Amino acid sequence: MLVILAGFASLVDFHNFGLQEPPLADLGSENLFIEAHAPDVLDKYPVYRVLNEGVIHEENSNLYRIRSSVPDEEEAKELANAYLISIDELPNDSYIDGVDACQIEYLDHETGSVDPERAEPMFMKVSYSRLIDGYQVVGPGDSITVCFGDDGEVLSFFKTWRELERSGDVAIVPVEVAIKRLNDGNGVLSSANVYRVHNVDERQVGYFSDISGADQEFYYPVWVFKGTDSCGNPAEKYVSATEEIYQQAVGTEIEFPIDGFYYSLDEEELIV
Repeated sequence: MLVILAGFASLVDFHNFGLQEPPLADLGSENLFIEAHAPDVLDKYPVYRVLNEGVIHEENSNLYRIRSSVPDEEEAKELANAYLISIDELPNDSYIDGVDACQIEYLDHETGSVDPERAEPMFMKVSYSRLIDGYQVVGPGDSITVCFGDDGEVLSFFKTWRELERSGDVAIVPVEVAIKRLNDGNGVLSSANVYRVHNVDERQVGYFSDISGADQEFYYPVWVFKGTDSCGNPAEKYVSATEEIYQQAVGTEIEFPIDGFYYSLDEEELIV
């Protein structure tokens, strides 16, 4: 009998290494297939200065044990919102981005597949992410999770959230530049997602939030690519959209040719 813990993923720990954005990961060629339409973009995007970070972590020592019942998905959402409101910890710019069941599953030795009749629940986890002025915040920071057990009992509550203030505006690189860098494995920000993007069905501008405790001074815009890996698993990657920050990281010249057109950053466009 094989016991499998399902529905719970751990974050990869990484650090800022003194940059104003997180380190770049050398991922190699992605061999991308772009299926998403190019989004409309602004001439400039806001930059946000980090004022402080609040972290709360409370956990029941009996989190990982089998329970007789746990809330279903909709009940868990309602319970999470009600709980966070009751303790005044539900930010206006947060939203639920996932509900996951954590349970014990058993393999059927005859069929080699999971026996759905023998799954035993442990808890339901509700996860929150953040929007800044309507733009998605990606990365491991700025997140909230609440876990529920029997009769809606709160088993775990974790929140890491940074207070921000707008601090000027910055021009971003064209999406074609970001695609080339992603395809080449250059300028890709470190991520908890270990899969390489193969098919891209969504691309948008967002903001990267580094892991709790990282020395992140500013939130700069990033290009967010979402899709699937070569096996069909969900995958997403983030590429620095601010040319000056990218050049600081890779140590190359600011001017560069990209597939037949020339893009040059006027450094005065970066206003912080």
